[in-house]
Amino acid sequence: MADPALSPVDALAGRHAALAERTRRGSEYCRALATATDAWIVALAAAARQQHPDAPPFALLAVGGYGRGELAPFSDIDLLLVHAGKARGLEPVASAIWYPIWDAGLKLGHAVRTVDEQLAAAKSDLDTATALLTARPLAGDARLAESVIEAGRMAWAKRKKKSLAELRLRVRERQASAGEVAYMLEPDVKDGHGGIRDVQSLWWADAAGLTIPDGDRAALAECYGTLLQARVALHLATGRPGEVLRLEDQDAAAVHAGASDADALMAALAAAGRTVAWIADEAWGR
Repeated sequence: MADPALSPVDALAGRHAALAERTRRGSEYCRALATATDAWIVALAAAARQQHPDAPPFALLAVGGYGRGELAPFSDIDLLLVHAGKARGLEPVASAIWYPIWDAGLKLGHAVRTVDEQLAAAKSDLDTATALLTARPLAGDARLAESVIEAGRMAWAKRKKKSLAELRLRVRERQASAGEVAYMLEPDVKDGHGGIRDVQSLWWADAAGLTIPDGDRAALAECYGTLLQARVALHLATGRPGEVLRLEDQDAAAVHAGASDADALMAALAAAGRTVAWIADEAWGR
């Protein structure tokens, strides 16, 4: 749990320290960066509430990849501010949280909605629905946050046939455009067939009732760690956001991934991509 007494300045310094850390790799790096980012966001929310004590009750949630507690160096910060009634008085609170994030040069995904508005958006938009599946409370009214999270998960499972159909279509469209992680010289580690998004899509499908055998779950978790390690290494190697592991970046990425050389990194990535693609194809075939 982040320390609400920490000042935004000190908390941001902690995030910078986590970004500069080089002894952690892959999922460990992502968790540490998410934890440091939590402290900063909680400090911003506490300062915003202090500045605007008359603002109505609200809950601030991390959603999407940030909700999973998973941040690569250049991941977006996805936040949802929910409230139970009228939004009057919340705009200055939201601005007090959003603007420091923008000022820090980060890409922010943000929304301010009532509970009903959030659930309606989740019913009509696949990205909103899946982002809510991994949401977690950060600050504000914990009971309000948990009610939104639970309602979102129940709605996803309740409309499972539609959820699975939409998700399956999205998966096939993405795979067709991004190519195969295992067989591309310059693979897209996130959106490629056998990549990070394929694993996440299976987790979302599992929440809608698609059965994933235990052996496949374990294999997906292991492969996901390999893919995530490559993504973090790519960000660190290039110093910018990106998902395609270009030839000119593979040597530097191998160093950040702790691989012996680029060939070893790409071999591990290809093996993970083949396994994920096989499991995904078999699951969606069912």
